[in-house]
Amino acid sequence: MIIISPLIRLCLKIISIVLFIVTLAAAYGGKCNPEYMTVPSVLVLALPYLAIATLITGIAWLLSGRLIMAAAAAGTLFLGWGTLKDVTPLAFSKSPEDETRTFRLMTFNSLHLADTTKADAPGNRAIKFLTESGADIICLQELVNFEDPNEIHHWSRGLIDSLYAAYPYRASGFANAHDLKVLSKYPVNAVQIKCDSQEDGAYWGKRRRWALFEVDIKGLKLPIINFHMTSYELTDTEREVVTEIRGVSTAKKSYEEFRYEIFPKLGEAFRTRAKNVQEMISTTADITPLIACGDFNDVPGSWSYRLMREAGFQDAYPETSLGPTNTFNQFLFLFHIDQIFYRGQHLKALKTKRHRINTSDHYPIEATFEILP
Repeated sequence: MIIISPLIRLCLKIISIVLFIVTLAAAYGGKCNPEYMTVPSVLVLALPYLAIATLITGIAWLLSGRLIMAAAAAGTLFLGWGTLKDVTPLAFSKSPEDETRTFRLMTFNSLHLADTTKADAPGNRAIKFLTESGADIICLQELVNFEDPNEIHHWSRGLIDSLYAAYPYRASGFANAHDLKVLSKYPVNAVQIKCDSQEDGAYWGKRRRWALFEVDIKGLKLPIINFHMTSYELTDTEREVVTEIRGVSTAKKSYEEFRYEIFPKLGEAFRTRAKNVQEMISTTADITPLIACGDFNDVPGSWSYRLMREAGFQDAYPETSLGPTNTFNQFLFLFHIDQIFYRGQHLKALKTKRHRINTSDHYPIEATFEILP
């Protein structure tokens, strides 16, 4: 043990240092344009887990009396805090100045109101959840037609009528953004807006990735962008690569699948999504106040996320929440990819909540806002 112990300690130090370096690379990976490099963007996806591993490693070194290694862990988290504060925030909900000026907005990639975990359950859990949610505004993605029994799981007239009763105002995105919907307790309409690249189907990933709506709520005509940015387009088989690792042979196979099949798809998605976001930002640059929410398909700290922040948008989650969260819930890809951004001096985020209903591969996320004078 006298001989082996120092060797083990040396190996642990090397592993720890590698962890710290990779964590820092992930924290700054979102500053690298995916047009030129894909690896940094991939690392950003793992940042919450790398940060937690770094914190645990630092505590372990501290308890073992290795102060230099503990300080290295603390330094890593300090140097990466500019990104980590959005990924693993240390904030709490706020109280409104005037309760009558508050409203709740929810975004949910509903997956056509399917039920991925209880397909045989009677009724439709997603519709029941929406009807009873109490949110004032609900932005839905991946839903084409409430009236189509072939699209909606266990469709019934009674279920749809109950939803309509709870949300008497509804709007749908124009043309090829028709899978973006808004349910509202207040008057809402879709706003026709022209993009410079709107006719370029390849640019948009074959369809429009966002739609603009306007809700007349409590004396404020509030513009809201409902977006569904380009996904990674992975098949179920490709998504299962991580869960299939059972040993050296399966790990090697998974690595080969990731390198030759998954990695190129990730790079293409990062690049296309950046174009989606840039076009959305430039088209709505003069609109304020403005909420932009939906399935962003990218995480806090990413290149596309930074584009939104640099355009003056705030993120409701890190301003009102404590610790990391995930909104995607399948295949061990537990990423926070549904976002609620906002800008304008008349809006203030008070609270954010992630709901746990598991009918879709996304969890709904909800923010409470206050309309300021």
